[in-house]
Amino acid sequence: MWRFVHVSDPHLASTRDGVWNNQFLCSMMSDVMACLRHDLTQVDPDFLLVTGDIVSHRSRDSVIEARDALDGLGVPYYPMGGNHDYYNMESRGWFLEAYDSHLPTPNTVYSFVHKNLRFCVLDPWWVWQDNSLMPFPDPEIEEQQDTDLRNMRWALPPEQFVWLESVLNAHPTMATCLAVHYPVLDIPDRLRQPEYKNAGALENGDLLLNVLSKYPQVKAIFCGHLHTNVITRRNGIAQITTSALPEYPVEYREVRVYEDRMEIHTHGLSDPAFAARSLIPGREYTRGEEEDRTTVIPFA
Repeated sequence: MWRFVHVSDPHLASTRDGVWNNQFLCSMMSDVMACLRHDLTQVDPDFLLVTGDIVSHRSRDSVIEARDALDGLGVPYYPMGGNHDYYNMESRGWFLEAYDSHLPTPNTVYSFVHKNLRFCVLDPWWVWQDNSLMPFPDPEIEEQQDTDLRNMRWALPPEQFVWLESVLNAHPTMATCLAVHYPVLDIPDRLRQPEYKNAGALENGDLLLNVLSKYPQVKAIFCGHLHTNVITRRNGIAQITTSALPEYPVEYREVRVYEDRMEIHTHGLSDPAFAARSLIPGREYTRGEEEDRTTVIPFA
């Protein structure tokens, strides 16, 4: 057995606090990261999978600062971008510059193998109002996303489908996971509340799932973006959506990988004060239900 850890949406290099579904507290992240570093020494993962929105503040210096904070955890990691990381073409260049030593290839779309498991990392683009796909948002809504994601849409560009199928066709017998910032499946009705801010899912997620139905070696999709712990399934694939580090419940996933299965276990930090500080009473639902916290994913 070996293990990796899934973290998402740390929104580093910012002191801007606010409210999303709970108190969103970027100002506590230096202490959160210190606590996480301590906790990871107990888990001893082979690597971290970091599914986007690594940084919030719009500057190259912030991207480098966020990179340094991840480096400070003392564990190898594989990063990917989210809507806050890729808000213009310049920021994509900063991402590639900052994470050069962590990327298997100098690209935001990549694949890697660790022991008995393959990972394919995807990079959705923005859907503009005219339905064109672009690697950055419409400038008119670039700054809106700090407070409101309404009318924002994301989808995988066609060339990434071609790339993904080429990888899956070349390795038909190896268990494979996808990793992407945005969920492929939207949040289920059982977790929706009247005040819930739903950040949205991939516009062409159904198309991706239809493609994946031809490839039984794909077992799981790891993502973030929703700031909520959710585990959903379709077509034999489990989608593991992990909550945001600056917001209740301030948790991460431990993934134990065996020869025949993966086990998902959800952990809070050893210092519960961060979660308590973020929680708005009555909004504990971002923690997920029990079925969203622990599951087994068979490889056979």
